[in-house]
Amino acid sequence: MIEDDTEPKVSLTAEQEESLLSFMQSDSVYQKYHDEVIILLGTGLRISELCGLTKTDLDFENRVINVDQQLLRSAEIGYYIEKPKTQSGIRQIPMSEKVYEALGRVLENRKGAKATTIDGYSNFLFLNRDG
Repeated sequence: MIEDDTEPKVSLTAEQEESLLSFMQSDSVYQKYHDEVIILLGTGLRISELCGLTKTDLDFENRVINVDQQLLRSAEIGYYIEKPKTQSGIRQIPMSEKVYEALGRVLENRKGAKATTIDGYSNFLFLNRDG
């Protein structure tokens, strides 16, 4: 299913972001999503773009994230990769210091995860509980 870009964009204030992240960091249920939320807030990525990120999309030297695919899921076919709907969806997003550190932790935490390939893409940063 393609995302609907007509939905209004909602932004959090800096105080609201800090409150959310502080809560998540101290909560035993939501703590595991802390880095993902830092990345989403710091980049503006769509959830499908975040889920579609692979190790090769990250340029730590230049501190940019290359976005040119998204991971989607269909009840009929399961997981699949799709290119962005428009050319403007293909972009480079700079990494803030917080995003840079969060991505480093994500890579460290996924060490030893079993390899998953979807439509020729592998080394996804974010995995389900089954790896």
